[in-house]
Amino acid sequence: MNLTRFIKFACILIIAFQSCRNSKNVEIPPEQLSKSQIVKIDSICQSFIDKGNTAGLSFGLSHNGKTIFSKGYGLANIESKKPATDSTIYAIASISKFITAITTMRIVEAGKLSLSDKIIDHIEGFPQQKYMDEITIEHLLRHQSGLVDHEDWFDSIYINERRVFTNQEFYQFLDQPLFFRPGSQYSYSNSGYAILSSILEKIEQKSFHELIIENINKPLAISSIGMWPERWNSSNAAMGYELTKQGLDTSFHMMTKGMKGDGGLSASVMDLLKIAKGLSTETLLSRPSIDYLLSPTSIGNISIDYGLGVKFGNFGGHKTYGHSGGYKGTGWAILAIYPDTGYAFAAAINTSYSPEEAWMLRHHIMPILLNIAPPAMKSASIKEIEKYTGKYSAFNRWGNDKPSVRIIFEKEGNLFYDNPDTDTPGAQLFQLNDSTFSWKLYPFDEFRFHNVNGEIVACSHYYDGFFGAVRMKKDYQQNAKQQ
Repeated sequence: MNLTRFIKFACILIIAFQSCRNSKNVEIPPEQLSKSQIVKIDSICQSFIDKGNTAGLSFGLSHNGKTIFSKGYGLANIESKKPATDSTIYAIASISKFITAITTMRIVEAGKLSLSDKIIDHIEGFPQQKYMDEITIEHLLRHQSGLVDHEDWFDSIYINERRVFTNQEFYQFLDQPLFFRPGSQYSYSNSGYAILSSILEKIEQKSFHELIIENINKPLAISSIGMWPERWNSSNAAMGYELTKQGLDTSFHMMTKGMKGDGGLSASVMDLLKIAKGLSTETLLSRPSIDYLLSPTSIGNISIDYGLGVKFGNFGGHKTYGHSGGYKGTGWAILAIYPDTGYAFAAAINTSYSPEEAWMLRHHIMPILLNIAPPAMKSASIKEIEKYTGKYSAFNRWGNDKPSVRIIFEKEGNLFYDNPDTDTPGAQLFQLNDSTFSWKLYPFDEFRFHNVNGEIVACSHYYDGFFGAVRMKKDYQQNAKQQ
């Protein structure tokens, strides 16, 4: 979609929307939490620490830009016994992609870059595999470049050699056939955001850290967001831990040093909430740019709920968008925005491989705030059950030829979802409507089937409202490579 045409069209829609929005019967929750809600939220957060798998966490909640709950739990640093607070700075991993996308759109709005620009026009010495000359800025943002993900390769260099790769090594690694022709499919790729970071640095003639300060921190009057290596010696910074059989390991704490827009940023939960406010007030971006940021990504005849560096979907009848992220030795973080209700949710923990991940806080807390109950799940007759069954596969983004496969099968009139790479029995799926199912394991997850001309062609998995992954029915990978 052409951005200029989209912006013109969006402006017309905004005028029409503003004229009728007040007539909608949208229940706006109170700006203050009840005592009961506070007790429940506090208990949920504290239980994460009490289980003994997480060193520290911070959680913040806002409504219409006003903070209504913020607190730290446990320790930001075990050695110094420094407590976690709502101002503790954490590595935020892939939330960096959301912030990078916002920064990119600000540079696009300034007229210094176009989403249709080819990356080869901005990078010298880039590999010349077939179709690589077609990759655009927008393809990088939407994970539609077809580039292999460099994450595992990057990890092996750091773990084995304790160093960060060079640009030359990076390009040599990328010099392999694309998974698909750019724009035709979707495959999550950290490599795309690493490349995008370099392009932004070149255009602005500034370091990525300086770009974030100028485009995010200054407009919002905040200070914690920036490159993690520039923050980890701060008095407010958390130490990163990895939970192992031997205990908590800190050897990966500095591992994000080679990352930028793909996963190298830091933030406090309070400043993540400020990003939510900056979008709702259009301080960071214009409304047409925000709308385009949140526009679905097309894959042939279907579309998925991943925009430009942002996941979105629906949680209990409420729109939601944002991003999550986690990485070795740093922990997990999540920023979730609920525009219809005015809520924004931010959480971060400093322990990776803990059974209690940051997204689970949202899983337990948001139903309390939105007053929603898990959907009823009862076995019932599923019409044309056979159309859902089969293998669903996604590209193995790390370059392994073996795709990521899930199998949906029928047993005694019920549907089951199975990961063939594990010994765990398949989990039963319960139908919510004609195209959407859930499971009891995480009742707010959804499996949404894509129907094209009466045929199921794909399944998107949503985690508590956020788009998580899409898998295509049948072996579509060979067809994609032949395009």
